[in-house]
Amino acid sequence: MHDENSRRRFLKRGAAAVGATPFVSHSVSSHRTRSKTLRIESEGGGLSAYEFTVSGELGQVDSGDRVTGRHAAGNVGPKRGTDTFRYSGVVTGLVLAGPATLYRDDTRVEPSSFSRPAGSLTSDDFDAGSGTDRLRIESDGGGVAVYEFTASGSVRQFDRGDIVDGNRAVGHVGPDRGVDEFAVGGEVTAFALAGPATVSLNGSEVTPSRPSPTVSRGSPKRKITVRPDTSVLFETVVSDYPGDYVSAEWYVDGEWRVGPDLFYGHLGSSSRATFTHRFESPGTYRIRSEVYREGEASREGDEPIDVVEWTVEVGSDGNLPPVVERLEPTAEILRTNYNTTEKVRFEVAATDPDSELDRVVWWIAQADSVHGVSQVEGDYDTARITYDIDPGLPFGAYAIDEHGAISRFRGWNVESE
Repeated sequence: MHDENSRRRFLKRGAAAVGATPFVSHSVSSHRTRSKTLRIESEGGGLSAYEFTVSGELGQVDSGDRVTGRHAAGNVGPKRGTDTFRYSGVVTGLVLAGPATLYRDDTRVEPSSFSRPAGSLTSDDFDAGSGTDRLRIESDGGGVAVYEFTASGSVRQFDRGDIVDGNRAVGHVGPDRGVDEFAVGGEVTAFALAGPATVSLNGSEVTPSRPSPTVSRGSPKRKITVRPDTSVLFETVVSDYPGDYVSAEWYVDGEWRVGPDLFYGHLGSSSRATFTHRFESPGTYRIRSEVYREGEASREGDEPIDVVEWTVEVGSDGNLPPVVERLEPTAEILRTNYNTTEKVRFEVAATDPDSELDRVVWWIAQADSVHGVSQVEGDYDTARITYDIDPGLPFGAYAIDEHGAISRFRGWNVESE
């Protein structure tokens, strides 16, 4: 899959496109497989439902379930059945309810080892029970919803047809409508729901509480060393951010840097903030990232959600950045006109002399726009993408290694025919 974002369309959108999350595509090296697998296998004895999200690309090996972008939802059972997905990146959230087993890359894993997807209910969302409460699960229509829960006291179902064993209940509602109600003694100690349904306790809807945001180093993971005159990409990862785009302030040795840097925030998103800095001279540098809630800033007297820092040693024995080479087209100068919409296929090779490759960023020079990002790995890899070139806008690529070191730009000049 490739990003087919036309530069002509970008120009029409204007500056609003700056900061948009770029399309992420696979490198197409034929000798490696980037994708991982996630398999949900029914154990029989009832319906199971699941929902999960990933940080990269996502596709179903079989068919019949819902895959939208980085999100998948579906069900298996009631007797047997298996759903298998391929994805890149990491699983960022998962919930599984009902009798099913989860496998990641053919190794069994517990659903509880993953965080829940945004908006998923947990036992923490239920008020502590002081006696016997009435728990109601009502289908919203549009699919099967499967639930399972346990309580500190006994559980009794008002209707019939689902599995109740002491203090535990498992069942489903839907796919069109349906309601299950239970008398629950004590506290709800565990709860999982996958699928379209509304949950209420004693007549009041139970809604997911908003967890507190957490801030951590994304890349580099730790203290790094680089050669002089090397640019480094820094990424702050934020989970459960209360906004659409992470707002961060960046400091180099205590001095606030407002940009523009190389990518000028293009690689940021609702879960990460990015910053690049070129370290020109030997020495020890400290980079600080302060993450604020949307609309807040230090100049307004607001306190950051959290702060992360890096130490960078710059010296002659530091990490060398990757190197990018043009593979296709072979000519350095390309010719076209503004009326041409034919897409050109580009391919580059990336080599890393000191560490592991991480990604290739396809860059529209002079327009200051990211056209796409390709995942690469190892000390040598290739990446491809298509793009309908425009005169006067050079096009090419940067490679980034696992420590954030950025290569020199390597690309093609585009002239008018």
